[in-house]
Amino acid sequence: MSGPPFSLQLHRTTVWCGATTPPVPFIYRLLPDASRFRVHAWAINYRLAQITLTLVSTPPRGRCPLCGRASPRIHSRYQRTLADLPWATFHVRLEVRVRKFFCTNTACQRRIFTERLPDVAQPWARRTLRLADSLLAVGVALGGRAGSRLTQRLQRPTPPATLLQVVHHAAVPQPPELHAVGVDEWSWRRGHRYGTIVVNLETHRVVDLLPDRSTASVAQWLAQHPGITVVSRDRSDLYANGITQGAPRAIQVVDRFHLVANLREALETFFLAHPAALKQAAANTAQTLTQNVEPISVPEMYRGRHRSPQNWLERQQHQRQQRHAARMARDETMCQLSNAGMTVAAIARRLHINRLKLLKRQGYGRAHVALLRQRLVQDSASTMLIA
Repeated sequence: MSGPPFSLQLHRTTVWCGATTPPVPFIYRLLPDASRFRVHAWAINYRLAQITLTLVSTPPRGRCPLCGRASPRIHSRYQRTLADLPWATFHVRLEVRVRKFFCTNTACQRRIFTERLPDVAQPWARRTLRLADSLLAVGVALGGRAGSRLTQRLQRPTPPATLLQVVHHAAVPQPPELHAVGVDEWSWRRGHRYGTIVVNLETHRVVDLLPDRSTASVAQWLAQHPGITVVSRDRSDLYANGITQGAPRAIQVVDRFHLVANLREALETFFLAHPAALKQAAANTAQTLTQNVEPISVPEMYRGRHRSPQNWLERQQHQRQQRHAARMARDETMCQLSNAGMTVAAIARRLHINRLKLLKRQGYGRAHVALLRQRLVQDSASTMLIA
């Protein structure tokens, strides 16, 4: 009967083919590095859905990892077990028989070294390089738990902790040489703490995050990257001074957002300063579009919510002053009522404010927490007695 030996025995749980059975030629095409291995035997376990390949390393010499000299002197042999990419629905396990060599270089400090498999697996690794790269891609894209669920479907079951470990131990790729970067602020906490973000304008990827927003940190970072020739920034003098100190030869350009903002503010200021000309231009444009030679009446043009940035700033400052005056008046009323002997609950009901939060922060201040605590205890005690 023709065909491979294991095809005649599919009813068995495990089919083992030894050294006397020639391997199927396509098996060599599925190996990580077929040029340096010889298939000694293979086994198929249908119950575990696993294929086990016994490989023998064939290069006649081993190269010392310390001095780099090739040596033909074999010291001993041992076996490494490696997990490889699955074949269809079968897990693959490689049992690789490798050797230990004597180093023939008398000046080398290492006398005995193990055979390296540079294109197959790293030293002391339990999985092949291509399997590790596949798990790394899954871990980077999905993380631990989601990546583990995907590996179950791909016949590569891997625990979440192992995926995270592969990601943590992966070598960080070296960023390309920087020529054009953009700097801008980002907030740790809006309104309180800000940092600086640096973006590669050629790849549109984040290069680095600086912990603060200061001239010194930007200048120091730019001094460490002398190849930068163009820096995009906002209108802040802080970044302008940092770029001047760290990269004095770099060209400073305004980013697109602030460039459009500058144009908008300039046009707004110009148009608001010439309302008559703008109104006449609108009338001329309307006549041209409607082909009407008779003069038409143009309604009053909307001049914007704020007539000018100066008026807007003055109004904002006036509103802040009014709010501050209202808070001061309320605080003064709180102090008068407290000095008159009113309890915290009575003051809160009279002024319609939260008695625990606003009285603590505005009525007494942080320096009078003890007084607030005393009045709260007295208030609570009186409430319990009444009940």
